Amino acid sequence: MSSPAVPLATDVGRLPDHPLGLDDAGRARVDRLLGGTVVSLHDHPVRLPDPLDARSWAAHAATGTDVLGEAGLRSSRLSAVLASALASDDLGGLTGWARALRGQLAASADLREALAWADVAGPRTAVFLALEDLGAVGADLNGIDALYGAGFRAAGLTYNAGNPLGGGLGQAVDEGLTALGRDAVRVMERIGMVVDLAHVGDRTSLDAAGAAGAPVMVSHAGARALWPSPRMKPDDVLRAVAATGGVIGVEAAPGSTRVDGRAAHDLDAVMAHVEYVAELVGAAHVALGPDTFFGDHAGLYAAAGWRPTPVPGRDAPLPPYVAGMENPAEAPYNAAAWLVNHGWADADIARVLGGNAARLLGAVL
Repeated sequence: MSSPAVPLATDVGRLPDHPLGLDDAGRARVDRLLGGTVVSLHDHPVRLPDPLDARSWAAHAATGTDVLGEAGLRSSRLSAVLASALASDDLGGLTGWARALRGQLAASADLREALAWADVAGPRTAVFLALEDLGAVGADLNGIDALYGAGFRAAGLTYNAGNPLGGGLGQAVDEGLTALGRDAVRVMERIGMVVDLAHVGDRTSLDAAGAAGAPVMVSHAGARALWPSPRMKPDDVLRAVAATGGVIGVEAAPGSTRVDGRAAHDLDAVMAHVEYVAELVGAAHVALGPDTFFGDHAGLYAAAGWRPTPVPGRDAPLPPYVAGMENPAEAPYNAAAWLVNHGWADADIARVLGGNAARLLGAVL
């Protein structure tokens, strides 16, 4: 592998370990649970520039590729991760990004490319490629086949601003899944690509779940009942996804899965969303989709000129990082430890850590 265009963040030991308060029995129990199937439905398991500012981000973005955090993933205990490209309308850029990551996977002793659930086996972490949305397809659904051929196995229907397939969560008016969007759902089910509603508007999400003939997912979001952001999902959408046999992955991007009335966005806040979704639709339909990087995620917002979806009437400064769920390597262990500490049964913890995601991916891929 050639040297990166800019220095990149380390993927191990960048921040201190989060205190978990486990005793010896708790640690043994967590280790046992992490010996089973462990899946992230949505992460960006790549190394961000370090230091990260507008100049270093522009130089890195100009390369059109990313560097996987191989050492971090090796320590993560993940059986599989859906590694997402950033949202883009550039079909050629996305296929090039996929080609570069597949090259890294082919050369890795610790990671393996996954194109079907049967590829998740053995000690190496299986990496599925995923997309935030199908904006690069436009109105030509042949682009879905091209993305599938490039290795992508999951995709959001829309991003925040919507596209010809339907409405996005950032639109004032979501007019629902279009006829082309219904065709896109059918194409994805035919070829074996998971339909993701994470950034999709509420009405379009309900329409897509109703049109689905296979399980769908929300790869990375949370419960709007806990935090009134359009980025979170209302109860009717969560129920509709579960009714397909689908799964809701709870995310941990800075500023996302907050809890109203609670200042901190940390492991406790993220896991409050896990508990809420489990209580609403059952532990068989909740998973982890942390949406994290190896590097300064909050710094990326500033460097790239992005910002989390605003929540009117809420003064919630962006945390420098989500303590306890900052990167793809620490998230599985810390989530498992939190569930152990909060009295969850082993069977339900195993579902959240990976069993539910495995059922979903096995049914579609």
